[in-house]
Amino acid sequence: MKISCIQKDVYLGNISKNLDTFLPEIESTSGDNCDIILLPEMWATGFDYNNLQSHSKNTPDILNKLSSIAGGNSVIISSLPENKEGEIYNTLYAVDSSGVKAVYRKNFLFSPLKEDQYFSKGCHMTVFEHNGVKLSLHTCYEIRFPELFRMAAFEGSQLMIVPAIWPAEKQNHWKTMLKARAIENQCFVAGCNAGNAHTSKKVINCGVSLICDPWGTILAEGSESREEVVQFNVDIAKCSEIREKIPSFNDAKNVFEIKRKSKIRTQ
Repeated sequence: MKISCIQKDVYLGNISKNLDTFLPEIESTSGDNCDIILLPEMWATGFDYNNLQSHSKNTPDILNKLSSIAGGNSVIISSLPENKEGEIYNTLYAVDSSGVKAVYRKNFLFSPLKEDQYFSKGCHMTVFEHNGVKLSLHTCYEIRFPELFRMAAFEGSQLMIVPAIWPAEKQNHWKTMLKARAIENQCFVAGCNAGNAHTSKKVINCGVSLICDPWGTILAEGSESREEVVQFNVDIAKCSEIREKIPSFNDAKNVFEIKRKSKIRTQ
C-alpha cells in the first residue's frame, strides 16, 4: 500500500492559491498508483477563524474537485471546514473517485490557539476500509491523546492517519508521539504536516511529515520547512507479524475494556 503525504505550504484564507498549490500535486500523485494521499490540516483555508462560515461554503466544491482527480485506487484524506446545521467543524473527509466514503470531525480542539472557540467538537471515531486495509482518522493535537488511537486499534485500525499543522520547533513532540502511537498499537502511522503555514503575521515553519511502521521505525520523513511529497510503499502484513512476535496489543485487548461516550463509525 503506497502512502503519500503532500507536504506543501498553506496560505491563510487564500483558497485559490492553496488549490493551485495542492491540486496539481494531488493529481500527479494519484496517477502514480498511490493508495493513500494525505493533505495537511485545513490545507485549503488555513485557520482563518473569522471567515470559517464563508470558507465552509466552498467545501462541497473542493470535495468534488478532489473526487474528480482521485485515481481508481486512491483515497484522498482532506481536512476542511464543515458547516453542519450552522455549526462549524474541523472535518476530515476520505474522498475517492466515487465521492466521500468516510467523515471524521475533530474531537480534541487546541484551546491555546482558540480552536475551541471557533469550531464545534466532534463526538465520533472513524474507522473505514480502503483497498482491504482498515484506516482510522485523527487530527494534529489528538496525537497527545493515546486513548483515541487505542480505541481505533481495538476497532481494527491498521493504518492511523494524522493530518496536521505542527510547528517545527515542537517537532520532537510530533515525532515522538507519532512513533509511540505506532509502537503501542502495533500499527502503521502516517502524519502529514504543512511545509510552512503562512499567517497574517508570520510564517510558521513546519514540515517533518512522517510515516512509521509498527516497530516505530521511521520509513519516510520530510525535511523541516520544505515543500515535498513524502511517500513509502508499506507492507500492511507487518502489523500481524509484529503482533505475533510481541503480543502486547492482544494482551491488552484481553484485559482492558473501553467504555466510551463517543461512538465509533465504521464505514
